[in-house]
Amino acid sequence: MKILFCTKNDLFGAFILNWIMPRLKGHEVRVWLSDKTRPAENMVAPLAEEKFLERDLPLQTIFPLLDATQLSGEWLTFKALELKYEYEATILNSFKDPQPTQALRQWGPDVIVSARFSLIFKSEHLQIPRWGIFNIHPGALPGYGGLYAPMRALLNGESRLGCTLHKVDEGIDTGPIYSVSYRLAEPQRSVFSHISDLYQLGLQSLIELLAQLEAGQSLTLNRQDPQLNRYYRLPEPSDFQLLAERGLCMASYPDFIRFLNRFLPKNLADTVVSLPKAKNT
Repeated sequence: MKILFCTKNDLFGAFILNWIMPRLKGHEVRVWLSDKTRPAENMVAPLAEEKFLERDLPLQTIFPLLDATQLSGEWLTFKALELKYEYEATILNSFKDPQPTQALRQWGPDVIVSARFSLIFKSEHLQIPRWGIFNIHPGALPGYGGLYAPMRALLNGESRLGCTLHKVDEGIDTGPIYSVSYRLAEPQRSVFSHISDLYQLGLQSLIELLAQLEAGQSLTLNRQDPQLNRYYRLPEPSDFQLLAERGLCMASYPDFIRFLNRFLPKNLADTVVSLPKAKNT
């Protein structure tokens, strides 16, 4: 099966590829990485901090250091993943350049998968793969479409958080649903600490979906009720103020260090400076 896997050029995108690539052995896989920065991510302090932790620090410092020294931990950097699984990722910050789409059309994938991909597919992309495009969205649809779904769900006091695997249509997070999987919400922990678990739920559903497609089985997809669709945009400062008032936080440094350490060799991870234990961990 020819699979185009699309994710984000950030810490969680690297985690996603580390999880999925070993499970796609036997398939012909190509990778697109989105590298898009919204203006607010450099202007709103919590968004800028998140960008630093998830993109700037790993991509500009940690990953290059690991690559240069050929060191690795349990999880691999983007470059190490390319070497191990023998692919070359295409990095995109928009679809203005027609070349990647033209190359995709010539290649003719069977399916396109999106997980944390920041770019919105165009209608022409929907027609390319014979089985369509499927998106792993870290929110329970139809109620939590758009951006920062885990944060929104915690702000709304949900007892559990969902991850949806759905087929992509002309809208945003509006396509028919293959599955919605859930994990318990842990409001005493950071939003950051929930994200990888949510994506893993969607990736597990994706493996089931791909097996059905490969076996020639028809998929059961449930149409979303448009009256229940709710789309969230990028959080504003007032949203983060509300988060703090409710005793929640986006990212705690202990959570971040524990996650980052999975990319580091054990002897190096053991030397990382320990941070004081925060009350939200």
